[in-house]
Amino acid sequence: GAGAAPQAITSALTFEPLQKAGLKMTDVDKYAPELHNAEITLPAGAGNVPEANYKMIAALSVMKGQIERADIPKFVAERGMPGFIPSGVPYIGHALEALKAGTIKRAMIIGKGSLFLGRLTNLADGASFIMEGPGAGTEPAQGVSQSDVTEMLLAALSDVAANLQKG
Repeated sequence: GAGAAPQAITSALTFEPLQKAGLKMTDVDKYAPELHNAEITLPAGAGNVPEANYKMIAALSVMKGQIERADIPKFVAERGMPGFIPSGVPYIGHALEALKAGTIKRAMIIGKGSLFLGRLTNLADGASFIMEGPGAGTEPAQGVSQSDVTEMLLAALSDVAANLQKG
């Protein structure tokens, strides 16, 4: 429901979830969005996709007053990584190792966009989640039971079904 503009998608997948968790964009040590290999995308005319994603996240941080415009290159260099596959998911294992080693406190894995869906509907899909190391949370962890998760999933599926019936 965020729209199809890259800025809106980036905000919906990064800033808004972080804000709900009481975190800033700078509280995430590593972002893992679409990590296309620039050695492939540059000659194909698509540009450096990972760098563009990181610049968009950094620009959003500037717009939200969390970093200065002059700090965009530093943000990209510190929180970005080279691309190797069109997904942030392969970074999960590396993030886990970095979290265990204490070299990072948080990583955000971002999956966004279906080219087919985008072309067909002018909408985008995506999901993101935060990985945190021990003690990185803003408040003590609370246990969630399987019935709690089931209840949340059923509520979410009910919302989806209701929206499908409207459209």
